[in-house]
Amino acid sequence: MAQPICERLCIIGVGLIGGSIGMAARERGLAKQVVGVGRSAERLQTALQLGAVDQATTSLQEGVSGADMVIICTPVGLIVPTIRLLHQWLPEECVVTDVGSVKSAIVQQATALLGGRFVGGHPMAGSEQTGVHNARADLFVGSTWALTPTEQTDPDALQKVTAIAEGVGAQVIIADPEEHDRAVALTSHLPHAVALALVHAAQNTPYPQLIGGSFRDGTRVAASSPELWRDIFLHNREHVLWAIDEFMGELEEVRSAIANEDAEAVQSLFTDARLLRQAFGL
Repeated sequence: MAQPICERLCIIGVGLIGGSIGMAARERGLAKQVVGVGRSAERLQTALQLGAVDQATTSLQEGVSGADMVIICTPVGLIVPTIRLLHQWLPEECVVTDVGSVKSAIVQQATALLGGRFVGGHPMAGSEQTGVHNARADLFVGSTWALTPTEQTDPDALQKVTAIAEGVGAQVIIADPEEHDRAVALTSHLPHAVALALVHAAQNTPYPQLIGGSFRDGTRVAASSPELWRDIFLHNREHVLWAIDEFMGELEEVRSAIANEDAEAVQSLFTDARLLRQAFGL
């Protein structure tokens, strides 16, 4: 069992990601005590029963009291409002991080409120499933966890958050907040937009029985939380629109090759895509 990184780890939002962090932290001995904060006493009771937390409370003040690290696992639209509420009760040396998939605006606003003890974070893990009942201690093993420090970030705070991320099994990369948002717009947010469009385009198919495996694979993430992804799209609006435009340009190239009955071009597009996908390690 690892040496504890935290005395009291507070997780705000004990769903799939927050619950999995809690499970991993408890299983690996990363914190002496894990307390979960949420709005639903019923869901918090489930988190307790599943071993995601040691203690649970609906009181933000009670949850952060005495904590030396807080991880905010709410939807992106609630991260900064949550920080505005909690910072009045936050212990002076407490480090704060988040798991939001949009970073630039959150990092800027959170740093203005908390100074160098805030470290922006984004674990590239999860699924279309939601809720603590889908949480698991090995969710982050082998995944990438992006941290987005700035010049104001305290090195000790960064080291502590890095230790937690690596402690649950993730590989940490350091990214510029703006560049992070541009990157995930292409590799995470755009696929969700494409999945939405695919499902809507296929809604009037005369033979639903002919839905293939490629359609199931390509639209899996369309089953994700509508509220969660509404916030992500709107908070990363500029980069998501850019990514959609990039995709439309590539799709137009595919369309043109098919329309022109250019067999060589169609095959070349598939060959290039296959090689590029392999280069991504997929």
